[in-house]
Amino acid sequence: MMNSSVIEKIDKLGLCLGCGLCESVCGKDAVEMELREDGFIHPKIKKVIPEKEAIINRICPGTNVINDIDFEPNESVWGHVDKLWSGFVTDTEVRTKGSSGGIVSALGIYALRTGLVDGVMQVGGDANDYERNSLRVSYTREDVVKCASSRYAPAHIFTEIFNILDKDKQTYLFIGKPCDISALKNFLNEFPQYKDRFKLTVSIICAGMPSFNGTAAIINEFDAEYPVKDLVYRGNGWPGYFSFKDKKEKLYRKTYNDSWGKVLNRHLKLRCKLCPDGIGIQADIAVGDAWETTDGYPDFAEKDGQSLIISRTSVGSTILRQAESDQFVVLADLAVAKIKLMQPYQFNRRTRLGARLFAFYLRKGVSLNYKNLAIYGNMSYSKPISLLKEFKGTYTRLKKRRNA
Repeated sequence: MMNSSVIEKIDKLGLCLGCGLCESVCGKDAVEMELREDGFIHPKIKKVIPEKEAIINRICPGTNVINDIDFEPNESVWGHVDKLWSGFVTDTEVRTKGSSGGIVSALGIYALRTGLVDGVMQVGGDANDYERNSLRVSYTREDVVKCASSRYAPAHIFTEIFNILDKDKQTYLFIGKPCDISALKNFLNEFPQYKDRFKLTVSIICAGMPSFNGTAAIINEFDAEYPVKDLVYRGNGWPGYFSFKDKKEKLYRKTYNDSWGKVLNRHLKLRCKLCPDGIGIQADIAVGDAWETTDGYPDFAEKDGQSLIISRTSVGSTILRQAESDQFVVLADLAVAKIKLMQPYQFNRRTRLGARLFAFYLRKGVSLNYKNLAIYGNMSYSKPISLLKEFKGTYTRLKKRRNA
């Protein structure tokens, strides 16, 4: 009989993000990440090592999000904002291939070009197998561009982190989802010998991680023949199309509103529905879409991409100002009030999460280690009826999940 596993408990609660920290810390002989029928990456427990599992209990981003960038009371919804811009990269290819204004890729390329870092850690895909998203180290502009555009699917992030860091003394810019930034910071607090290796962190603004089943659902809507290749979720425009080629080289496309809005966002991980940070509160720089609005709602008509850029630290602001001075990016100052118009989903998430967490606690008896995030104070920005709906919806989903 196997001893009780903390990692297994986290996974069964629906809180595991599949980031792979547990595999790295415990070793492949104890834990191995695997893709399962639900379309998500899960840990397979081979052996319980209590002292290693204790580390995961402290650093798992599914249960631990501890903000270390302080913010003032009037910054409680969006976190600390050192500088705020909309902008785009002047490199047309990067801007077109990126999901919005190409700023994430631009930062990677610029950091390499100026010698700020030796490499860029970021997620890259496989043109011949859309299920093989993993952490890559980019050393050139071409490497970074290959990893450009969004991936609305799971990825192996930290399964090789020790191997990467221990092979040399290179320095890095890290690009990831907000939960990846949390994972990295938790990891570095546990293993501080690696802290000086990361010079800049860049977070995408994230609405959640869909399963690979969501991707397959879109593919299967078409009369396409497997295997498929060259699958992209966005890019080559703004917001760009979900597109892929089938076995006969036929190209299929679906708009962002129809792919994300009607399919992918229905396949989110439970943990994503309990996320306290879709806006990169812990990163040096957070980048998302600077959506233009029509009748108060984001306008998804195709146009030239614009990124929303939130710099949270002086390090982040400095590199962006340098890139602007070198005419590598174009920046325009924004008022903080604009964020709510450009990212209404994130505003609702930040101001209603407390209701969801209360429902989770009542159903599961588990309190998540979310700290310095103003979760319950932010509920004052939401109407009571909205909070009640969030509570009821979460409580009902958890009840159905238990009975499934």
